[in-house]
Formats: sequence, C-alpha cells, structure tokens
Amino acid sequence: MQVIFFGSALPNSSSPQRNPPNGYMLGYLATAALVSAAAYYLQAPSARRLQAVKPNEERVVVVGCTSGIGRETALLYARRHAKLILFARRQELLDSLQEEVSALGGQAYTVCGDATVEADVKKLAKTTQDTLSGVDTLIICAGAISVQPFLNLCGGLDGHPQQDPMEAVRRITAVNYYAPIQLTQYFLPLLIRTSASPNIIVISSLAGKAGAPTRSLYAGSKHAVHGFFDSLRVEVAMHNVHVGLVCPGTVNTDLRQSAVDLDLNSAVHGSTKGKLEPKAVAQAIVHASDQRQREVLLPRLMGIGANWGKLLAPGLVDSFAAKKYGFAA
Repeated sequence: MQVIFFGSALPNSSSPQRNPPNGYMLGYLATAALVSAAAYYLQAPSARRLQAVKPNEERVVVVGCTSGIGRETALLYARRHAKLILFARRQELLDSLQEEVSALGGQAYTVCGDATVEADVKKLAKTTQDTLSGVDTLIICAGAISVQPFLNLCGGLDGHPQQDPMEAVRRITAVNYYAPIQLTQYFLPLLIRTSASPNIIVISSLAGKAGAPTRSLYAGSKHAVHGFFDSLRVEVAMHNVHVGLVCPGTVNTDLRQSAVDLDLNSAVHGSTKGKLEPKAVAQAIVHASDQRQREVLLPRLMGIGANWGKLLAPGLVDSFAAKKYGFAA
C-alpha cells in the first residue's frame, strides 16, 4: 500500500528503509511551511501585533491627552512602560501628566500645540521622529461637541441668531474632521517607514453611526470622520497599517462645557447616569489597538442596536432618540 503525499509516493512500513528522495523532503518542507503560515495567520491579531511591537517598546503618540479619555489612555500606556509623546494645548497640564507617566514607569515627552494648526502638527511629527526615531501607534482623542438644536443656532423661527451658526460649523469641523486628517497627513508616512505594525486609532462616537437631536453639528463631523477613515483603511492595508475607530456613547467628561455652539457665559449641566467612565473607554482603546480591531462600539449593545436599528427600523431609532433628548412629539 502506498500513500500519496503532495504528489509523491510514501513507502509503507514494510518497505526497506532508505533515505527519502528530494521529492519527499520538498513535501515535508511544504507542509511545514503551510502549517507555520496557518498558525501565524490564525492566531489572534493581538498576538501578532504584540510580537511585532513589544508593549514596553511601543512608541505611542496621544493627541488630546490632558483630560478625560486621552489622559486615561496615556496612563494605561505608562503602566506598560511605553514611550509616549503627549500632545495638547495646555503646557501646565502636559507637565503634570508627564510626571504621572514617569512615576508609573513610562517615558514621556510633551509637545504643546493645537491639532488644527498645521505648524503645530508638523512640529509634533518632527519631535516624534527626533526623540523616538518613529512611531508605532497614533491615538487621536481631541474632539469638540455641539449641544444645541440647529434651529436655535439659526435664531429660531424669527431667524435672528445670537451668533453665526456657520462659525460653530467651522469650529467643530476643524477639530473633529480637519485635525485628524492633518495628523494623518504627517504621521502616515512616518508610521509606514518606522513601525513593524503601525496603528492609527481615532476616537469617534456613536454619533458617527446615528444622529441625535442637539447633536446635528457633532454627528455631521463624526460621520465625516467615519467616511474618511473607513476609506483610508482600505487604501493603506497593503502597507500593514491598521486604522481603528473607537465609538463611545456619552462619556463622563467636561467636553460639554466647551461646546462650539455655546457662548462663553453658558454652561450645560447633565446627569452622570448611564455615562461611560473615561478609564473604561481608555481600556477599550488600548485593547482595540492591541487587537487591531476595525471598529469598537461602546456600550456594545447600544452600538449594535444603533447600527442594526438604523438599517432595519430607522424610524424606531429616531423615535428613541427623540424621546431620550426630549424631542418627542
């Protein structure tokens, strides 16, 4: 009896033993290669990424890191002893965060600047290259929100606005859409050149999946973010660049106090009931980067409900949103 293995006949056990010819050896080698390749590609993405980029050697740039989600994300990476570049607008808060990172065993450099200003972003990329010789992970946390119905911005039914509604549109678009693209412009080539497993993680929102009352400007900017980065993901996959979007619902931060559609003397108060904590979102961000997850929705059930509900019962999603925000007829 003979067994055919990769086109070559294997002798049965009763045949005289002899050195296998080259054909058999090629079969063994081909099988070993296929098994090794399958083992590599079937293992968890996190294992492959963490093999290529060791956590304590990972070079991470965190944009928008002096409060809330960005700050907690930086501290999580510090606990892994990563090498950090911290970028935000307030130097005193950057200095304080740098001390915390160092106390946790991380290594941090700070760059003070505005993600909407091209010269500042260019300086950030150059500092990253000069100090860390490159980057493995870019995390974009900076963002702005809107909290008023668009009709109110337009001045209500009489059409006499207290402020220019298009100025609010320009401001939120600059922070939420233009800035992430500008950061990507300067960091994408650097990521490809210097990292064995380059990641771009963008903090978006469930508002980027489904709109809601009082969030028209915000949701519009976040939908644009999804359109750009979903397209970019396909374009750069050939370079082994991972593009991930983390989309939390309402988070317990002070973001609402700096809404683009409020004047300086206004304040927005809200309950913390049902809100995500920044640390929980930060944990999801780090996990999403390690796992190279395409999109993370938080809370998961709410995100899945918004996604599928929008496809299967969009009117029902609208009615839930109207009820939640006090716009039910």
